[in-house]
Amino acid sequence: MKKVVLIIRDGWGDAKAGPHNAVTNAKTPNITKYLAEYPHTQIEASGEQVGLPAGYMGSSEVGHLNMGAGRIVIQELKRLKDTIEDGSLFKSAAFSACIDNCVKNNKPLHVMGLVQDEGVHAHHDHLHAIIKYAAEKGIKDINVHFFADGRDTPPQSSIGYIRTLEEKMKEYGAGKIATIQGRYYAMDRGEDWSLTDKAYDLIVHAKGLHGTTAEEVVAEDYKTMQTPDGGPMVDEYIPPTVLGDYKGMEPGSSVIFFNFRQDRAIQLTRAFIDDTYPGHRGERVPCVYCGLTKYYDSFPYNALPSMTDGGGMDNLLGEVISKAGLKQLRLAETQKFKHVTSFFNGKLLKPYPGEDRIEKKGRFDPATFADHPEMEAYIVKDEAINQINSGKYDFIVINFANCDMVG
Repeated sequence: MKKVVLIIRDGWGDAKAGPHNAVTNAKTPNITKYLAEYPHTQIEASGEQVGLPAGYMGSSEVGHLNMGAGRIVIQELKRLKDTIEDGSLFKSAAFSACIDNCVKNNKPLHVMGLVQDEGVHAHHDHLHAIIKYAAEKGIKDINVHFFADGRDTPPQSSIGYIRTLEEKMKEYGAGKIATIQGRYYAMDRGEDWSLTDKAYDLIVHAKGLHGTTAEEVVAEDYKTMQTPDGGPMVDEYIPPTVLGDYKGMEPGSSVIFFNFRQDRAIQLTRAFIDDTYPGHRGERVPCVYCGLTKYYDSFPYNALPSMTDGGGMDNLLGEVISKAGLKQLRLAETQKFKHVTSFFNGKLLKPYPGEDRIEKKGRFDPATFADHPEMEAYIVKDEAINQINSGKYDFIVINFANCDMVG
């Protein structure tokens, strides 16, 4: 039986040559040789071909889900749209608990997440729908904790999203932006717990810089501040900032995290609900918590059912290999480790029997990846060669992260 290695070169695309196409402008003798001598084809990685609404770009998460499933996986972006439209999302136990707590106990509602319309980690339509529903239930004390994007969206685009949100809140008669921070802090996935500490302490303890309105803060930051690597300030790195007279989160408040993608929601969620949280955030304030999706296997407060909870996600590639009694390995550096493990396994975090995992810890701050474009590619390569030569595994999945993360 032949052994198989699946090499995922994350972020490497096939597009027309041009002055801004890093792939076609680079010297790629090996790739040129492979394309000349071996069979190859193109695959679509966006829109309906990967379970997204038509016209939406794909992502690493989406790609790994579809590869691991071996079929088109209807993505949570579309599932959330459908369940918001038919009202079933709002009837889920976790979501209802948050709303009922506010209504019955007169508690504030805190809604936090990445404000974008690209639909990679979140979508601002979901935020607007949550505020509208809460306002219709008579909840007036709605605090929005705005995570600025600048990665999936243009680098300095958050003011447009702020204005749209302000218009929606005015229309609904409820809500205010209580804090703002870049996703660099709120959505770390590299276990830099100090960043997550800052995000939590901003939202819960009102600890951070101070400003009047979100738009004023962003506009001023663009003018006067720099990113961690010394460049002009962009949305991703907006420092944690308290807005207006926000004083922090009252004990017993309701918190809804409207991000749907798993990997960058785990650390902040743990800060809110996990007594074993490994960081050094301020005192944990008790709350009624809801995430729109199941962020990890044991997370019990998801509004949308998991893909693997009766959603037809069986006989995934890793599962089939495991049931056949074969050995498999998943190998990546930190930034893409969850992609070759949980995403490839239909968002299950626990490995299958016979599945080993090797994570090569990233040495560099994400803010400096452009200064270290190789990231951990050579270390991953060396480990891959060792594992292939060992002959231990029948199937190996390897991810090289740097094209995606640097690009």
